[in-house]
Amino acid sequence: MKKKLFYASGIILCSLFSNSLLAQVTDVTGKGGIKKAQFVPDKTEEDIDKLFDNNKNTKYCYGFSSNLWVQYQLPEPAIVNQYALSSANDVPERDPRNWKLLGSVDGKKWVKLDNQAKERFDERMQTKIYSFENTTPYTYYRLQITANNGDQATQLSEWRLFYEKK
Repeated sequence: MKKKLFYASGIILCSLFSNSLLAQVTDVTGKGGIKKAQFVPDKTEEDIDKLFDNNKNTKYCYGFSSNLWVQYQLPEPAIVNQYALSSANDVPERDPRNWKLLGSVDGKKWVKLDNQAKERFDERMQTKIYSFENTTPYTYYRLQITANNGDQATQLSEWRLFYEKK
């Protein structure tokens, strides 16, 4: 069963669909992995590193595509079953609307772990957390954005990957 979780004031709040109100959550993006983007922005202040810097005031923004991917390679495989996306500071039309989260052992063959469509961020720098079932440790995780809200550019403030121990 998919669970949607929402982030508020540094605390993860479980929705009514959750089986447990207490969970130990580990952020695996803080373990020194390799960040990669399908497209490199013209502005270095909006490069892929900003997507993982734990600062909602920075962002990854690529100005010429609403269909792109960003990727995180872990130093060692981990079972990810949650991820968080934060909208950026401006232009809601640049926010991702449709995407897939993919996992890979080798960076070549990908498995779909989660799929979201018609998503909206109601506020700037809003964080949404998504939960899904997964028992396989992957080294590579890729966020494949297939559409945004209509702008030529696509942007995100933060992308975090989590392991939830129940």
